[in-house]
Amino acid sequence: MEKFNDSKNGALSFPSWKQIISELLLFESQFSPSLTMPVGQFLGQFIEKMDLIKEDIENKSASISLQMMIRAMANYQSDESLASLIEKKRNFESSRNEFQSIFNIEENRFEWISPNLTKVLGLNESEFSLNKLIGIGEESLIINEDLQHFVRWAGISYLLFSIPGFSFESNNDYQVVNFRIDPKKLPNTNLHRFSSLTLQKKSQLYIGNGETLSQGIPKYHFDTWSLFESVQNSYVKPNYVTNFHQSQLMNNLGYVINAILLDFPIKYLLILNERSRFDRNKLVANAINEKCKKYANVHALLDENKIGDTITKTIKPKLTTLAKKYCPELIDDIQGDLEAVTYACKCGLLPIPQGVEEIMYKCIDNKA
Repeated sequence: MEKFNDSKNGALSFPSWKQIISELLLFESQFSPSLTMPVGQFLGQFIEKMDLIKEDIENKSASISLQMMIRAMANYQSDESLASLIEKKRNFESSRNEFQSIFNIEENRFEWISPNLTKVLGLNESEFSLNKLIGIGEESLIINEDLQHFVRWAGISYLLFSIPGFSFESNNDYQVVNFRIDPKKLPNTNLHRFSSLTLQKKSQLYIGNGETLSQGIPKYHFDTWSLFESVQNSYVKPNYVTNFHQSQLMNNLGYVINAILLDFPIKYLLILNERSRFDRNKLVANAINEKCKKYANVHALLDENKIGDTITKTIKPKLTTLAKKYCPELIDDIQGDLEAVTYACKCGLLPIPQGVEEIMYKCIDNKA
């Protein structure tokens, strides 16, 4: 546990991320005891391989994550054949601003892309590939500011869709993620007037009879891509949509896994989380003190001076080091408090999901 020297009875102790996972699964066991044990065992393997996965993702790859997926055994409910699905999609007219694709996970390539790709992006089927998106052997279509985050979250998503105990229905359950692309790298000159455009990717696992890998996992995912104008403060962070309870657990676990990969201390995240809500350090301190009392029955005595010093002397330097690794647009050190909040959002560290935040506070104590 990390210490923070400010409580009625001594130093506040903050939990580790491993403890947060344990407490999150313990909480979930009240509702789905059969689910949490296999999830916990799988995440134990993830933590053991964490350094390998970090290196893998930093090299624009998700092969370690994929290998874990291949060995995992979530419950996948099958649907129609691939040929039938493609035929159906060919006969289904897309909206004018979207196209569909089927991606072969095993071979790392698109099996099929709808003709609307040309209308939307101005590319033909042979010009649209994963390598082009993320910049392997050529310039990335995804803008540099979003690229590292896109790759990291892709690895996390493969992990989440492979966890034993989870159940997924073909062409029903999905993840959706937004990221920005550089329109000047597209042949469609009508799009060049925009500095960036947002491409939304909605991915559903496709599970056909007899069309799985040898380990029983889905071989394909079916994607719907939509293009629209970028808006300010839009960050790369997927949402997972299945049944309500499983969705909540997947989104909470996704947040925690991302935080583990980035290795940012919990005590500083709690301060930044409140700083995103309040513009005065006194209000930040009061909010943390109140939540310590509410969730952990700990009488914290943080004040505005402690919060200000911690943000200036510790949080900004730590976040600067992290952001310069994943956010190439950051050249100088982080200066303002709101700039720190912005980069925490870009890295997917803010906002903290409510269920995860409550567990963070419940795990705080003031033992010496």
